[in-house]
Amino acid sequence: MADLHGSVCLNHPNTLAVARCATCSKPICAECAQEHDGVKYCSDLCWQNAKRTGLMVDDVNRRKGAANFKRRIVQLIQLIIVLAVIAGGYYFYKTHKATVDAKIKQTQQKLEQGAKDAKKAVEDNTVNRSSTYKRNIEKIDASDLTK
Repeated sequence: MADLHGSVCLNHPNTLAVARCATCSKPICAECAQEHDGVKYCSDLCWQNAKRTGLMVDDVNRRKGAANFKRRIVQLIQLIIVLAVIAGGYYFYKTHKATVDAKIKQTQQKLEQGAKDAKKAVEDNTVNRSSTYKRNIEKIDASDLTK
């Protein structure tokens, strides 16, 4: 609680304050103090404000809790979907293992052959220049040289 040493009641300037209002922090004497639920207030207005504010805070906390609950539900559903996709992929692989492995090997061979062809083309300096963009650039460069 705030220090009341030397504080006087704002309603009774000749009386020492015994507490501060829980809402507005105004120093109050024993005569002015109103106690509600073990808390001291300077007036009914401050008590009503505190009650209304408390209800608003409770409502905000309730809404926040509901939003957090919905977020958790969405995360749980997303997790279930991911696990179902993984389980489906695993089941498909297990039931079609030979076909999947053959496709993987075929793709790997195509990639290796493509890499070999690219390496050979670079080594032989026979890179395919059939690109329209490249031809247009070369024509522009050739025409610039003739000027």
